[in-house]
Amino acid sequence: MASIEDLKSRLISRGGLASANQFGVVLPSKVGITKLSGAKNNNILCKSATLPGRQITTLDRQIGLYSEKIANGFLVEDVTLTFHLLNDYSVRKYFDKWLGAMVGHMTPTPPKEPKPPAEGEEAKPPAPKPLSRGAIGWKDDYVADIIIHQLKKPQVRVGFDLGPLDINLDLLGGTVYSVKLIDAFPTNVSTIQLSDDLDGLVEVTVTFSYTNWEPFKADKVGLFSADINLNFGGLI
Repeated sequence: MASIEDLKSRLISRGGLASANQFGVVLPSKVGITKLSGAKNNNILCKSATLPGRQITTLDRQIGLYSEKIANGFLVEDVTLTFHLLNDYSVRKYFDKWLGAMVGHMTPTPPKEPKPPAEGEEAKPPAPKPLSRGAIGWKDDYVADIIIHQLKKPQVRVGFDLGPLDINLDLLGGTVYSVKLIDAFPTNVSTIQLSDDLDGLVEVTVTFSYTNWEPFKADKVGLFSADINLNFGGLI
């Protein structure tokens, strides 16, 4: 039977226990011909995420007196992401536009016709037109890959100011496991409940379906990462 010292040694050698609140997501900036603005900022606003699992489907096989199960395929479950909403509703607008690439009832305002080129200039290609109402988009025009990272909490954080720059160094942190959702697309954008509660915050949960998932990269932990911000207070 393993002792406490064996458990402590294992935890230390493997970097400690994984934390559920250490994660990151990478959303697409484009699906098909539709550009989705604000993907990087929306990644920061993700409050919770689920790493996908996999269920192996089986068949019963009888050979003589022996009955056994054999694998004949697999199933994957939908993944949900929950986001905080800011006062510009950028996350909701992002997914509204993604839905608009799937079904025509979410059609945004049609783009303006480009101005005719001046003499000697090349004509700009016309902007992609949204789906007409009632139309359904082709799958290749609304699917994209989504990446979900399990991160490791930095062991040491060092911060200092260098003039107007605020520099933070995270040591012995980074990504320990990542998965890629292949050909993912949103199948449900949750309703938003509004109320007169003084401290109520607005969130939106999005459910994604996808074709398959796979590990995105080998399990590696970065030695350090740097975060540099400009401190405007030091300039005044």
